[in-house]
Amino acid sequence: MHRAIPIFCILSLRLAAQQPDAAVIELRETISKIVDVQTMESKERLDWEARKAEMAALLELHQRELELLNEELEKAGQSAPGHVDSTEDLKAEIASLKAARRNASEAAARTIPRTLALSKRFPAPLQKDCETDLATLSTWKSGEDPRAALQAELSILAKADQFNRRLTRVADIRGNREVEVLYLGLAAAYYTGRGGNAGTGHPGPDGWVWTDQPGIADEINRIFDTLDKKRPPSMATLPLKID
Repeated sequence: MHRAIPIFCILSLRLAAQQPDAAVIELRETISKIVDVQTMESKERLDWEARKAEMAALLELHQRELELLNEELEKAGQSAPGHVDSTEDLKAEIASLKAARRNASEAAARTIPRTLALSKRFPAPLQKDCETDLATLSTWKSGEDPRAALQAELSILAKADQFNRRLTRVADIRGNREVEVLYLGLAAAYYTGRGGNAGTGHPGPDGWVWTDQPGIADEINRIFDTLDKKRPPSMATLPLKID
């Protein structure tokens, strides 16, 4: 019994040493909290540094944009005189175009009556071909856009020139009889039909004037046979009157 007591005491001391004091536990917890706070502070500091670097980069980019904008403004200021010159050139061009349009309108007003008067001397086939253009000229009024009128006049002149360069053969009615008419351009025309019906035509101030001439029927028929390749080409003699 006397020896067992020290052993028990030693065991008690060891157990007491293995159980930490409450103050030690509190100290450990406090240290742990301090470490956590320091860790969070370090993380926040790193985050702030990253954000600060990002803001600095954005600020630098914005500053560069401002510099570029100022450069563009300076260039614009330097080119302002050229811009003024371009504006003045454009105004002058517009004024020139308006003057040209006014001159074209005046020219159309002068030439349209003459074109309409001359169209009365056109043969029937040509008048039919120019029907739309002649209607445009008849309805055009001074002060309107001259382009349509001028285009119609040019079209009429082109068609008249083309008609004048060729022989035109058409069917027609003369003296209530069907005949064939051969136009020699705009200068003259000849017709022939059954029963010796034949004659000539030439332009007059109020339209074409037709004259019966039965004596030329055979000559005209020979010309038509030549055009139809029924006989070889040969010389023909026909009356011609030009006013």
